[in-house]
Amino acid sequence: MLSAQDKLNQRAWSTATAGRDLDYNEVYTDEGERVALELIRQEVRGKPILDLGVGRGRTIPLLQPLTNDYRALDYLPQMVEISRKRHPGVQVELGDARTLIGLPSAHFGLVQFSYNGIDAVRPSERSQVFSAVRRVLAPGGLFLFSTLNLGGPASRQRPWHLALPHTRDPLRFAVRLVRSLAWAPVHVARWFNLKRHTEAGDGYAVAPLSAHHWSLVTHYTTLERQLAELEREGFGRDAVVIENQQGRQLKVGDDTSPVDWFHIIARRADARPPR
Repeated sequence: MLSAQDKLNQRAWSTATAGRDLDYNEVYTDEGERVALELIRQEVRGKPILDLGVGRGRTIPLLQPLTNDYRALDYLPQMVEISRKRHPGVQVELGDARTLIGLPSAHFGLVQFSYNGIDAVRPSERSQVFSAVRRVLAPGGLFLFSTLNLGGPASRQRPWHLALPHTRDPLRFAVRLVRSLAWAPVHVARWFNLKRHTEAGDGYAVAPLSAHHWSLVTHYTTLERQLAELEREGFGRDAVVIENQQGRQLKVGDDTSPVDWFHIIARRADARPPR
């Protein structure tokens, strides 16, 4: 049964506006994603790859050429259809990252869940994603995913903090400013509506996200909590963390306040830690 958060987010991703936003990044979402993929490219080459939350197919050209065993999943039928049309012959299926039903255990050398896709699920279901991913990963396999930073700029944004357009062209500035002002009351109304679905706990929060004109509710986490969660779910302690903007590697204790989200490369441990 779909949660209220699922329904809200699926509705948002089904709009034409979200489609245009998702297509904006033709290759990488940011420098951090590029750096993360470069770090693992040679290790995963030739191994089975699973691409979760493939959306409209942006990551298919990045991963599919690396392997003869590439599979992509998304939980929205229209996204699956779009990806299949854009990439004929590529195996794109309808599926849920929380279960990964029908996928073989201990098979994939890499599982990727890009663009903060894991943050769409409720906190209580987040462990289900990690458990399912660990199950389908081969021993020592890698999980590359991105997740929103609780202490970063994205979590501090509010719809009434109007960002001025970055352009020196006066006409373009005026057009963008008028557009921002026109959207402002819609954004504020949506933010207050989504606030009903918020949640906060030790090192995490569920809150509105500005993407797609403030129509998503997503999970934010601290780096410390995320690394502890990975270890608890059967991933090694040697996870590599990369910030999204410049692709710098981070460690616990670093200043993460300028970081919108983390790209994390986690390795399946040989055995689960005791619960």
